[in-house]
Amino acid sequence: MIIADLNKIRDSQGSTCGDSSRISSDIGTEVVNEVTSIESESNVSITPDGSLNYIPCSVGDTSIPFTNQIFDSLDKGYKFYKNYGRLGGFTVRKTTEKTDDDGRVLLKHFVCSCEGFNDLKNDANPAVKKRRTVSRRCRCKAKMILKYMFPDKYIVKTFVELHSHPLADKNDRQFFRVNREMDISLRNLCYNGAKVNIGSSKMFNFAKEMYGGYANNSEGFYFAFDVDSSSHLNKLFWSDVIGRRNF
Repeated sequence: MIIADLNKIRDSQGSTCGDSSRISSDIGTEVVNEVTSIESESNVSITPDGSLNYIPCSVGDTSIPFTNQIFDSLDKGYKFYKNYGRLGGFTVRKTTEKTDDDGRVLLKHFVCSCEGFNDLKNDANPAVKKRRTVSRRCRCKAKMILKYMFPDKYIVKTFVELHSHPLADKNDRQFFRVNREMDISLRNLCYNGAKVNIGSSKMFNFAKEMYGGYANNSEGFYFAFDVDSSSHLNKLFWSDVIGRRNF
């Protein structure tokens, strides 16, 4: 499960999580008193067969997909769903698509990374080195399907928000692949640092301290600096989004 893997990464990185939530319910003749270690901000429901469903509840209404929602392109639809997953505590991937004779995509599926089955072909062969991942496929049905709409638009044909696995806690979402991307501000900071012989790793750690941690969003962050004739740093100014808003 994704939570178990994230816990391993979190322990090695020194991250901490908040208190886990608990739920209880009757399932047939058996009473389930506790379902522990649900480290996520999600609504949890129990189906008649005893399985658990999770719905992200920490996402703003404007960031949640809905049926008949229209996007100008597939890429914009994918970015929207990917951001929804980032806020909701799960990662997404592209999968099945249907095209016409001209190569135009008529139908495209975007799913939770836990959709489908694990590849068991290499499990029986210990000689095959396994890649470390932060997710395991567990037949999760959460998805968004886009359908082509004339002219050159895409509409949300199907949206399923129920997940069959716990969602990641806020403190663990910083390890998502989507959060490893560097925005233009951070790229410029590392690039300019290289000009004064400051390595990328040091500049990234420096940026982490300015942002207040890896998990913080650098959007709205502003910085400026000056160097002398010997390329030594002598002036530095930065302001995060909160500071700019207060100003």
